[in-house]
Amino acid sequence: MQMSSPMFKHNMCCLRYTYAYISLFILSAGLCQDSSTQPPKDRLIRDVYVAVGSEVKVLCDGAADGEQVEWRQTGSLVVSGSLLHLNSTRLEDRGVYTCHSLSGRDDILQIDLKPGYPPSPPDISCWVASYPLKALCSWSQMSQMTNTYLPTQYITTYRDGVSGTIYPCHIVPTSPDTLCEMKTLQVLASRPYIINITAINALGSATKLMSFDLEENVRPDPPVNVRVVASQGRRVLVKWSHPPSWPDPLLFPLKYKVRYYWGSTREPRHTVEVESYDSLMIALDNLKVGRTYHFQVSAHELLDSGTGSAWSEPVSANVLRR
Repeated sequence: MQMSSPMFKHNMCCLRYTYAYISLFILSAGLCQDSSTQPPKDRLIRDVYVAVGSEVKVLCDGAADGEQVEWRQTGSLVVSGSLLHLNSTRLEDRGVYTCHSLSGRDDILQIDLKPGYPPSPPDISCWVASYPLKALCSWSQMSQMTNTYLPTQYITTYRDGVSGTIYPCHIVPTSPDTLCEMKTLQVLASRPYIINITAINALGSATKLMSFDLEENVRPDPPVNVRVVASQGRRVLVKWSHPPSWPDPLLFPLKYKVRYYWGSTREPRHTVEVESYDSLMIALDNLKVGRTYHFQVSAHELLDSGTGSAWSEPVSANVLRR
């Protein structure tokens, strides 16, 4: 995405504390691709993070001069000598390695080798299901190596395009750390918001910025409590309730579409828009007696801002002769 000059000014401001956090995160993780430095004396097991395909060297610090040692993994011999050397680390090399003294004394050193990949820039998607109170953003890794095989943390912020104020995008507690909420929003803002998602693990970091217009990304959740009531003749009544996440249907009205089909395919045979935006039901006539129909409902912002909701789960009804 090409950014204008003011956007890059924002980048420096928005990411100033991000890079400081990244530095602290990597230092605290004990990142080491050539892990020959001496470990702290009070720590027996040391985490060693290494990129897949990279070389790793770990010296058995603590062995006495001339002491015969060997490296083992799950009891099997890996190498004789004090230096554990892997030319090109694989994911299969993950695990705990022990520097074992042949003199019979206690193990000298243990490392937990953790091969993986640095994160790639996240692929971001944002939408507004609770207009205008909050927006949601989700993300995933863009590269084919979506699994880095390492613990990954995220810094999530957004910038008000008008005031320049930076706000946190709050991680949703029930989500798998890949969904956040924007809670401070302005209706009909003259400039879009700028989303910043930074992925961090022990091997590096990657940032993605994305512009976000509130009204263009309205997407209600599907209606709930969809039900079908058989009426006189070949008529059915389809009823539903507003999506609970939509905060104020009176102030920000929704309109609805109903589609129905029959048979095993979900290919819609008919789609009908409800004429009255404040109505939560529609009567459908001239249906075929003895046929089982499947009905779904979708919610849309009254002025067609953004896109409509996903279709509700189908509800079935058999048209009976009265």
